[in-house]
Amino acid sequence: MTEHLTETQVSLFRERALGPTERERIDSHVAECESCLRRILPSEDSALVYSELTEALLPDSADEPFHLSNAEVRRYTNGSIDQADRVIFESHLDLCDQCSEAVHLLAASSPTESVSSSARPAEIPARSAAFQFTPARVAAAVSVAACLVLAFVVWLRWHSRAVDQTTQQASSQTPSNTPGSGSPTPAQAEAPKGPTSDQLAVALSLEDNGRKVQLDNSGKLIGLEELPEASRSLVRGVLANKTLSKPEVLDKLTTPSITLMDPTTRENTFALLGPSGTVIATDRPNLRWQALAGATSYTVSVFDADFNRVTRSAPLTATQWTTPALRRGMIYSWEVVAVRDGQEVRSPVAPAPRAQFKILEAEKLLELINLKKHRPISHLTLGLTYARFGLLVEAEDQLQILARENPNSPVATRLLRTVQEWRKR
Repeated sequence: MTEHLTETQVSLFRERALGPTERERIDSHVAECESCLRRILPSEDSALVYSELTEALLPDSADEPFHLSNAEVRRYTNGSIDQADRVIFESHLDLCDQCSEAVHLLAASSPTESVSSSARPAEIPARSAAFQFTPARVAAAVSVAACLVLAFVVWLRWHSRAVDQTTQQASSQTPSNTPGSGSPTPAQAEAPKGPTSDQLAVALSLEDNGRKVQLDNSGKLIGLEELPEASRSLVRGVLANKTLSKPEVLDKLTTPSITLMDPTTRENTFALLGPSGTVIATDRPNLRWQALAGATSYTVSVFDADFNRVTRSAPLTATQWTTPALRRGMIYSWEVVAVRDGQEVRSPVAPAPRAQFKILEAEKLLELINLKKHRPISHLTLGLTYARFGLLVEAEDQLQILARENPNSPVATRLLRTVQEWRKR
């Protein structure tokens, strides 16, 4: 981009109405064009601030990628951040699909909230004036953001130096243990020597996608150190008990079926294939059922927990239908009405149980997304987390992989069979 920016481009840039590609082009241009930079951010120090902020927020390819934390995503979604943080967050969201997806998931779980700054003026006029992107406010926000970022970078560099110096001092003060180094000091001679992980007997060991996960007799989990403590605690508890606890939500979604004495009644029914009796990750479930011989059409209805119909399909000839987006964290039931010879045939009907499922909460889905980022993926941890949330199909898939990696492990086999039993009920 060699020509100066048009007034339209300046206006769209200030209003954050440009796509990522166009924003990057303008960023590159104003980094070299002081005239256009003043039009966008009129300030005496705008060039310096822009340069420092760009360098701080856009690391080179050798750096570790930066992402918003779960707490920051929630703060941004519910609007509890100040203007300086908003400028930083929105600049990052323009370029990071992963964080944008996390914001979208939390926003979808709360229909009354909106993370779009462009939508807020219509809803809350008073706040619109306070957060209007005037040139002076943009420059001030960028200046504050740059100072915060630079202070954080300086602190990181100082902290890393302090850690390195402490490590070097500790290593220099540690006496050598070679034969020619002399006798150990009294402190070394008196220091208690507790058992190491190698000296403790291993109570349980599993292969997990190229790594070894162990639980020793003291209850210490060896392996999976890169995972969050909540995930490690889940694995530690399951391996210690050698069994899975059934989540309460599954009892709410399943009821025992009743077998009819008259077998002829089955001739006028057809089964629903799923989802039923489980939690699902997607908010647009694909509902599937068996074909009814002679049926000319099917109509699907979805109900909430109070038996209110929330959506309904048009007459279908296929035996599956994907619903519109449903609310996360809610329990739904569904039924299919087939038309055969001008008569309606409904499924399910009493005494068969209702076909129910639950849409996974947004925060739990975000936890699963973050868990999948770790490499290599832990099939053990992911399978146990799926099972704890009630996602039985996904849990069975992960535990089947774990069982194949550990064909002689009774624990891996028991975990898989437990989830399979849950699915049968």
